Amino acid sequence: MVKGTGLTYRQQEKRGVILFLAPAIIVLLVTSVFPLLYSLVLSTFQWNMLMPLSVPRYVGLVNFGRAFGDVEFTGSLLRTVLYVVIAVPVEFVLGMAIALLVTSRLRGLPAFRVALLMPLMMTPVVVGVLWRFLLNPEYGVIDFLVQGLGGPGVTWLAGRSTAFASILIVEVWQQLPVAIFILAAGISSLPDGIFEAADIDGASRWQRFRLLTLPLLRPVIAVVLLLRVMDCFKVFDALYTLTYGGPGSSTELISLFIYKQGLKFFQIGRATSMSWLFLVVVFLVSIVFMRQVWKEQAY
Repeated sequence: MVKGTGLTYRQQEKRGVILFLAPAIIVLLVTSVFPLLYSLVLSTFQWNMLMPLSVPRYVGLVNFGRAFGDVEFTGSLLRTVLYVVIAVPVEFVLGMAIALLVTSRLRGLPAFRVALLMPLMMTPVVVGVLWRFLLNPEYGVIDFLVQGLGGPGVTWLAGRSTAFASILIVEVWQQLPVAIFILAAGISSLPDGIFEAADIDGASRWQRFRLLTLPLLRPVIAVVLLLRVMDCFKVFDALYTLTYGGPGSSTELISLFIYKQGLKFFQIGRATSMSWLFLVVVFLVSIVFMRQVWKEQAY
């Protein structure tokens, strides 16, 4: 019992914890929970803010039903899935190869590790602007190098297939260090005794990697894939500054498409309903990966 308060030490401690957490909880409710719930309310209304004196009109779940029949929405969703299916495996394979390299005992690796951090130091907006200059067909460095090697000039951001390939290259270039450093940390934490025993038994490098490194890294691999899949699904900044979804809609992924519907065409009800559908898709995908992570941790 604390003198003068009538409370036990445990009750006093709980009150202190609540007082310390209250400001953070209030900020979280105001900045995250309330806008999220308010967007759910708006998704049940039809509201075109471009029309003068327009007011929201309640339509129930009509916006959700229309989203499934919207060719543009399903097209952007399929492009996003394709983007994730290509980018994440490439980042994982390259990340694993480079992680094995940076955890080796070769000389000059400290400088190489520092160089790997450079893409992560840049904001996605800067990355998009930078690569827009690099891929310019008139004065871009990449096209200059391609032509210097005898190749044809490529209008990277003007063709539908080359533009999609360009955003994939930018994604891998900027986010590859994330996979590298997480995998490298996992490799560095593996017990040396197992690999020494494998060396004594005459195991080759490939056998050690396939039978020891990969199985022991399964929880780390699951975390890397979870992080990269979620980030790829919600990519926006670099895409906005690099192509703005063009040419046509060839690089218009779901996050950029929803942004245009809500903040360019001001179809608020349509945009919020699509946002919630997108949230459900990402949530289901993350649940699948989280179950895998928990399973691997138990393993």
